[in-house]
Amino acid sequence: MDYLFWRVLPNLEDHIFTWILWYIWKGRNNKVFSNLDIEPISILKLAETEAKLWADAQLLAILVVDRPIPSLPSIPGRWCLTDGSWKENDVFSGQRWYSTLQGFADLMGARNVRASLSPLHSEVEALI
Repeated sequence: MDYLFWRVLPNLEDHIFTWILWYIWKGRNNKVFSNLDIEPISILKLAETEAKLWADAQLLAILVVDRPIPSLPSIPGRWCLTDGSWKENDVFSGQRWYSTLQGFADLMGARNVRASLSPLHSEVEALI
């Protein structure tokens, strides 16, 4: 810790320092709870990679937010959007819906049901 706080040249950026501390902590937990030894250089390389990926993702998130968000068509009436989620080996599949019924502010819901036979079945069950 002495080396990280005062002896690293050039000085680390704050977010890289945070990732290094996080992976030192995870390495300590691996040693204590799973009896796994991880080389310090591996921890530093992993922390550096994760810090770079995280920083790149933050830039991408800023670019995505600047784009205009498409809206629903402004056709009068009631709109009901549905979706079903399905994974091959899961016991449950998910269903969700969103309704724009006038007089109700953003009526929505979600639920889990026993797994459907296929993704198409899951979508149709959500529609029903």
